[in-house]
Amino acid sequence: MGIAPLGPSSKRNFEMKGASRLRRGRIGIATVFVLVIGALAPSLSAGTPALAATDGQMVYPASGNIQSKVGDGCRGNYRAHEGIDISAAGGTPILAAYSGVIKSRTVNSGYGNYTDVEHPGGYVTRYAHMASPGTYAPGTRVERGQQIGVVGNTGNSPAYHLHFEVRLNGAVYTAINDGFVCLSNVARGGTIPLYFPGLRTEAGPPIPPADYTGDGKSDLLVVAGNGDLRLRAGTGTGGFQAATAVVSGWADNRRHVTRTDFNADGKGDVLAARTDGVLEFYAGNGAGGFAAPVAVGSGWYDMLHVTSGADYTGDGKHDVLGVSSAGVVGIYQGNGAGGFGTSHILLGGGWQGFHFVIGGDFNNDGRGDLIAMSDTGTLYFYPGVVNGFAAAVVVGSGWVEFTAATGGADYDGDGKADLLARTAAGTLFLYSGNGDGGFPTSKLVSADWADHLAIG
Repeated sequence: MGIAPLGPSSKRNFEMKGASRLRRGRIGIATVFVLVIGALAPSLSAGTPALAATDGQMVYPASGNIQSKVGDGCRGNYRAHEGIDISAAGGTPILAAYSGVIKSRTVNSGYGNYTDVEHPGGYVTRYAHMASPGTYAPGTRVERGQQIGVVGNTGNSPAYHLHFEVRLNGAVYTAINDGFVCLSNVARGGTIPLYFPGLRTEAGPPIPPADYTGDGKSDLLVVAGNGDLRLRAGTGTGGFQAATAVVSGWADNRRHVTRTDFNADGKGDVLAARTDGVLEFYAGNGAGGFAAPVAVGSGWYDMLHVTSGADYTGDGKHDVLGVSSAGVVGIYQGNGAGGFGTSHILLGGGWQGFHFVIGGDFNNDGRGDLIAMSDTGTLYFYPGVVNGFAAAVVVGSGWVEFTAATGGADYDGDGKADLLARTAAGTLFLYSGNGDGGFPTSKLVSADWADHLAIG
């Protein structure tokens, strides 16, 4: 689905004009986010999904009719109630709504027999009035859709049914009501039509920073003026050591250098596009070196942008985003073994007006986001959602003077994704992420970056 690009006149009415070094002082000012409205920036929304989502989606834990919701008796009456009541025949299966770990398996006079499951992101689901104590002991890992008990009529219960609760950070999650319709029927295992922010899968290893040397610190790859690919090891506090050579003659026939952990081994890898269109994957060895390149795709050299460094499909594996020459963004699903699956998702168009697009998890919710820098200097944050991105948020201005930019890794050691940007004079600045998609503070890294053709 294409979206009309940002027109020059609209940009001028919204964005700051002119480029000067003084504008760097304004980049950190936008700590309060302003939602982009209408066509001021491309809107990204998936069409027909090419794959089933995992992150942020629970399934119905039982089959039956919705008899009550949170604070709602489902018959036009208020009810002091903290969950969803699903009527069901006694002895029918109860499924885990999402993958997690059994937190408790107990009984009391109100809930009867009940089981709590703890999930990533601060969520806990409760399954009450079970016929007998849950199937699994505390500490047992269960997967989404796995049976964990059967429907009963224990505790303060007038009839056979499942009482299903969701809590977030200890508080009742009232938004669960939006996933259910009073007096409607649901089928266990079906997807609840509701996105749970921050709920994520734990499949595969955690997504690491751009660590190429194995010391737990984010490093930086640069393309030198002579075309060589070089490594500048990170200090962990926002600085970088002297460059060491990795591959010579790199820039003669390659572009779109992007970091990733494409084979899910916990070591930083590199992707780059060759002039013949082939996308090359360089597996990192964790000691500052890389294996010989492997071709993993075609048609990538003419992309306007290529970025990676995050999971965009919710399966715990790094994916790659490409912006075509027509300005359309696509998510290409990584298979966790250094290649792609058979599916890709084409999102909105209108991305011809951006001169940097940077991937990463900028709001610490476990899902890949995008930072995009317009050709007139406005910085946009696109939060990741299920197989796409939410509406853009303006997080800075004055970025038109930068001639190179990268990010999505934690360079200063505070656990939040940062940005790096270089001026035409060769001065590199670190913009520390606040973990919510913004970059309120910056600092000078050094002024010896003029010779670099690209940073990544």
